[in-house]
Amino acid sequence: MTELCELAEKYGTDKCPQINHSYTPFYFEMFQPIRKKVKKVMELGIGRTKPSRNVVGKASLRMWQDFFPNAQIYGVDCNKRLLFGEERIKTFLGDGTKKEDWERILKKTGTDIDIFIDDGSHLPQDQEKTAEILRPILKGIYIIEDIRSPESLNLEGKYRIIKFIDKERYRRDDNNLIVFE
Repeated sequence: MTELCELAEKYGTDKCPQINHSYTPFYFEMFQPIRKKVKKVMELGIGRTKPSRNVVGKASLRMWQDFFPNAQIYGVDCNKRLLFGEERIKTFLGDGTKKEDWERILKKTGTDIDIFIDDGSHLPQDQEKTAEILRPILKGIYIIEDIRSPESLNLEGKYRIIKFIDKERYRRDDNNLIVFE
């Protein structure tokens, strides 16, 4: 188990195989070489509200905070109940599909985001719209998580589709990433 997997499990984010998705081993391999150079990480989708109305969130932002020791961590969510702030973590209210929200947020954070992760609504049309708005602006690594049918998305630019298939363990079809290069 990688250090990132351990952090994911510690904070309870669904990005690790021990909880749900298979992303953290891949992320560890990709980000370990640049770990201390990363200055800004932004994630769309801080958490979710469970059917019981309990708010679940903050986990992956805290994981990134521990993993990237020199980075400011930003989170964006459309649910104001998920917003919080901690040392090197700042969150913003915003709809990932609205250009005016991104203009307001990026005025405060800058566009020099080293790593951007779309873990927002998971709806293909929202993933496409967010990428349409942000890809021309952000110059760092751009990742979309939790994609059901990567081949069916209408995305511009060069990217890799990363599929994590484990039929024994996963009975879901959204254990996929797109990484723009």
